[in-house]
Amino acid sequence: MKVHQSILKLFLWCILIAPSILIAQLKPSIGVGSLPDDNESICSYPMPVNPDMTFDSYPFFSGDTIPDFTFYDLDSNPMNMATRLTNGKPIVIVGLNYTCPYVRNHVSTYNDILANYSDLVDIIGIYHLEAHPDDNFSPNSGIIGNVSVNVNQGIVVNQHSTYLERKEAAQDLINATGLNIPVYIDGPCNEWWTNFGPGPATGYIIKPNGTVFVKHGWFDKYANGHDIFCDIDELFGTTCNGSTPDGQFTFALTTSDTIYGAIGTTIDGEADLVNNSTSDVLIEIDRNQNDLDVGWTTALCADICLISTADSYIFLLPAGATQHFYMHFYSDSNTPGQSHTKIAFRNVNDFSNQYIQDFYAFSNAITNSDEEHKNIESLDVFPNPVNDQNVQIRFSSTKVDDYTFSLLNQYGQTMRVFYQNETVGSGEQYYSINLEGISSGIYFILINSEQERIVKKFIKL
Repeated sequence: MKVHQSILKLFLWCILIAPSILIAQLKPSIGVGSLPDDNESICSYPMPVNPDMTFDSYPFFSGDTIPDFTFYDLDSNPMNMATRLTNGKPIVIVGLNYTCPYVRNHVSTYNDILANYSDLVDIIGIYHLEAHPDDNFSPNSGIIGNVSVNVNQGIVVNQHSTYLERKEAAQDLINATGLNIPVYIDGPCNEWWTNFGPGPATGYIIKPNGTVFVKHGWFDKYANGHDIFCDIDELFGTTCNGSTPDGQFTFALTTSDTIYGAIGTTIDGEADLVNNSTSDVLIEIDRNQNDLDVGWTTALCADICLISTADSYIFLLPAGATQHFYMHFYSDSNTPGQSHTKIAFRNVNDFSNQYIQDFYAFSNAITNSDEEHKNIESLDVFPNPVNDQNVQIRFSSTKVDDYTFSLLNQYGQTMRVFYQNETVGSGEQYYSINLEGISSGIYFILINSEQERIVKKFIKL
């Protein structure tokens, strides 16, 4: 929590802000007029094309005069922006939606501003389109469906089809996070999101004369040059120099580096980035290799989830905090496959504090589904690691079938096929694979039939 010297700020307000207060001359209203009916349908929204995922390039910008608008809270009370500005205070506006993890993670910041800066600024939230609807594409990135962090927390929300559903989603956010700031509901045709967005967590400081003091494409995102507390300082004439994040972080896998799933699903490798130091740390995540099978894509997901074409990302990890990381593999929906990524996690201010991690994903391999793998029981490779020219395979199936045995490298490329359509009897079977000419590294044994696939990783020393 950051608490500023309120007496000094009030003094500065009196000499810097108060003399210049005029009735705000806003641009024409964007809506919504009278209270929308609960059954009123929500308008459609466009599929984003090549979105700027910083959301800083979209208006409004510093110095722009904003349009007027009227929105309603959950108790149907109106809030008109021109009227709100007549109290002479700057207004912090934040965009809200339940399915954006970044929004949920910043609720403490919104509440902090309300609790400790209410004598200086107002803060309000505008609840708009869901960032990650379970049943539709994201209005911000175009990615279809929910994200793993939401599913794991039981947050499954469809895009609003009526005004009532938008109100209900806003209430769910308030109940789940303890959000205390006043919340108003964007109009049925997404009036605020269309004009002030299109980001999932956009923020503004609006001066009493109705002009933008500062715009945050991502609210209070340090890595993008946004610090809401420094901005409030500077609004009242105090220079905010800040400090260089000089903390350290550790990295730990929370899944295996080799992950499996059914075809057409999102297969996730996961890890924790942990800051156990007493200072913040600025972390850069780089996708250094991306070896993908046909029909596959991947995406990085830390405090925000990126589009598949984004290979690099920087975020601030506060002192004592943990950030969960997802390596999303979007597998082809028609055929089994495999893909690999190599990810670097590094401290921007201390390159000695870095970690390199490979992730391997296989679709239609071993899962927890007995329906998909009712014949294959197990596959073991031994010794593992292996330091000689032969590796042993122990394979068990419940019935006779024809299988092909292949050796894959760490990028999912087929190095050798040892047995083509080999008829394998039921029960436990043993095979010896010759590795002559195979260099040291990470490899996979892949055994597949027309119906099933099974994969096992081993290391050649």
